[in-house]
Amino acid sequence: MNKSVLLLCSIFTLVSCQTNRIDNLGFEGDLVAKTILAIRFDMPENYHNPEFSWYLSSSPSPDTGWEKLPGIWSDEIVLLTSYVDKYIKCEIALSPTGKGEKITASIVTSGPVEYKGNPNTEWFHDAGFGIMLHFLKDVFAPDGGSKEWNAAVEKFNVGHFAQQAKEAGAGFVMFTLGQNSGYYCSPNSVFDKMVGVKPGELCSVRDLPADLIKELKKYNIPLILYLPANPPVSNKLVSEKFRYSFKKDSATSQFNQPVLEDMVREWSLRYGNGISGWWFDGLYKWNAIRSTRMDMSLKHNISTHTLAAKAGNKKSIVTYNYGFGKIQVNTPYCDYSSGEKQTIDEIPSSRWVEDGVQWFLFTYLGEKWGGKGQQFNTGELADKARQIVENDGVLCLEVVTDPDGNILPHHFEQIREVGKALGRVK
Repeated sequence: MNKSVLLLCSIFTLVSCQTNRIDNLGFEGDLVAKTILAIRFDMPENYHNPEFSWYLSSSPSPDTGWEKLPGIWSDEIVLLTSYVDKYIKCEIALSPTGKGEKITASIVTSGPVEYKGNPNTEWFHDAGFGIMLHFLKDVFAPDGGSKEWNAAVEKFNVGHFAQQAKEAGAGFVMFTLGQNSGYYCSPNSVFDKMVGVKPGELCSVRDLPADLIKELKKYNIPLILYLPANPPVSNKLVSEKFRYSFKKDSATSQFNQPVLEDMVREWSLRYGNGISGWWFDGLYKWNAIRSTRMDMSLKHNISTHTLAAKAGNKKSIVTYNYGFGKIQVNTPYCDYSSGEKQTIDEIPSSRWVEDGVQWFLFTYLGEKWGGKGQQFNTGELADKARQIVENDGVLCLEVVTDPDGNILPHHFEQIREVGKALGRVK
């Protein structure tokens, strides 16, 4: 009888040990800087709430100690260039649904992080030149509300706009989801729920970027989406619901930052590989938005925002705008310089602004952002564009269209001449 009891206990103990453990633990992704490394595992029954802690080896050896990486708490990590030649370790802790103890496991990468430039920017470098459009309510439907905004979104001819991009030799298009008005040209359930509005009231009924993606794919032209990194500041209702400053840029909080990330994640997952990059505005080096986002002691930070943007396409490229000034790098999470300029006054001396960050310049064709004039002599513009691309840089030029999506004739003429100078147009 005693033997039977002992045998039964032994069997129970064995089964318990096998059941309450983390199985098939491993990494997914390449050990290359500027890419995403994910942790994958099977979670046992009756356990939930996985907690992740990430560590960087203190030397080019996994045997000399570890430094915990602050602000990295999800199952994915963007491998920064500062991690090069170091090993990565991830620790997982699972909590039981009922009674019991937490179970933990850890795993170390098989080798150190390598530097290979930035594989995700290869297409961008090869594209060389693209165009941008500020499709905003203040421009396309300055008067009225939801009705007028939805009419403007419906009116825009994405087929013709994509065809003109192709005819000009553009290697990519940048397009706005929205900016400060609180109106977006795409549905977003997270935003609607947060503000307490019905679909179509602030976010358009038509999914304009989705339609644009379909047309651009006909010509193999990638799309980059533009979005501020903070809530809209010009809509009082939105400011109140987001608990954000009205008519003034200010730091995001741990109340509204998760909402912004969920909004971005919803769009990213919906569009998937249909978008190839993001250009986030507003993280100027002199303002509180950047300082708060860069505070890695906060749960929601620059890492969580970047991972939200890359949720649907892990290879998409991201940048955060530092404002006007010399071409530079704003955050360690940038894949390319934001490059905002009032004109073209720099030519790259190298493809990389710093390791892994593609040189990029972004300016307008008009007399100002959204201007219908013409600041450049066409021949000089084409020559500067050629110099930028020949020196491994990337150039983006803002164009202006009419309500139907036709690029203004003099702007179209200029971008077509740029395309010719780059050998993209006959």
